[in-house]
Amino acid sequence: MPDDTLKIPEFLRNSVMYQVFLRAFTPGGTLRSAADMIPHLHRLGVDILYISPITEADNDMRQEFWSVRQRKSGLGNPRSPYRVKDYWKIDPEYGTEEDLKYFVNEAHRLGMKVLLDVVYYHCGPCAKLITEHPDFVTRDENGNVKSGEWCFPALNFENPELREYLHKNLEYFVREFDVDGYRCDVSDMVPIDFWETGRRRLEKIKPSVIMLAEGSAKVNQNRAFDFSYTFSWRQLYDVVSGESATRMPVLWQEYYDSLLPETLVARYTEHHDLANDRGPNRPERLLGPDAHNVMLFINLCLDGIPFIYNGQEIADTAMHSIWANRDHGANMIIDWSRAMTETGRMRFALLQRLIALRHTNPALTQGKVNWLKHNQEDHVLIFTRTIENGQRLLIAANCHDTPVQVNLSGEFAKINDPLFEHNTASEWKNGTLHLCLQPFGFTLMEY
Repeated sequence: MPDDTLKIPEFLRNSVMYQVFLRAFTPGGTLRSAADMIPHLHRLGVDILYISPITEADNDMRQEFWSVRQRKSGLGNPRSPYRVKDYWKIDPEYGTEEDLKYFVNEAHRLGMKVLLDVVYYHCGPCAKLITEHPDFVTRDENGNVKSGEWCFPALNFENPELREYLHKNLEYFVREFDVDGYRCDVSDMVPIDFWETGRRRLEKIKPSVIMLAEGSAKVNQNRAFDFSYTFSWRQLYDVVSGESATRMPVLWQEYYDSLLPETLVARYTEHHDLANDRGPNRPERLLGPDAHNVMLFINLCLDGIPFIYNGQEIADTAMHSIWANRDHGANMIIDWSRAMTETGRMRFALLQRLIALRHTNPALTQGKVNWLKHNQEDHVLIFTRTIENGQRLLIAANCHDTPVQVNLSGEFAKINDPLFEHNTASEWKNGTLHLCLQPFGFTLMEY
């Protein structure tokens, strides 16, 4: 890695991240009720809890200042978590300052870190900063506030006083609440030097601060962010829906070619945006739990940071919406009764075991990825994770709903018993490893 780029801390490379979208996470939708679930997440084995925005949302009812998705939801809720009214105030919908401190303390007590979500590209039309600092937002030649994407007023990063205002805001939640860092919404639409300066300032308070970019800019992980994600990885969903598996190694390579060497990325099957946009067609409903299992398996065995969306650990099927809360669409929350079903118990055990394997097998977090050519490339993804003069792992995943047999020879002659397998059988015969993978079957083997 070039000398001027951030060094990825070992604890982060070994971590698994879990998104807590408060409105969907519990019936109460609060920080305090979410804190009661932290022991459950500890049992799962996750390391980082990322909480969607908790600052006060704008309640302006003028729909010309609502995004298309907000209007399309039909819920009539003006309060988007991503349309901020006050950057310094915790929204009463989620609780109080003491509730945030309690949540962070509980996570830290069980060895987990906490990231907050910051929304700095835009704000709400009635944002406190517009009233107090009219030049903090962009304006046209007539002095009218200009909106950016999604019909929200865009902040004016040419104003150094705005930058200082937001840098202090970043510092505030780290200093006062001991949060461990931030997920930065649409980070590419905010100047990179703002993030770089913000990171330097945060490191003076907490040297181990973590910064996650929702963006794809090549410079992100130069001096600003530890890892990032974009929407391109959702193509894994298309592959398990029946498209050729050959697209994933190509996408993997294209993504890395567009970024700095050794860039760390988050691997997801869902997050709040996808859960919202897919409506009732969430993976569990549209594809079924077996297909979703194989997607989760691939993400937990690939390089990067596995990113679990709340409820996936029990195979949640409920419809979620960014705008649903206890006053609007109150039934759009995780169906926790799924945890008591066979499917839910199996999903929890699957993720718990895979996370534990990731924590104890260094090749899963440090090993180089090598995609293998084989006789079933349209159906099966096969790759190795290897450390030079160290552990070597073979990973195979059938992405389709038809049984297949893959034949591998050469260096795979010394396969040990699988570390983990699901609907798969293996046999070494006449110098060839025969992998029989049932629909959506997968295996993790040491060789």
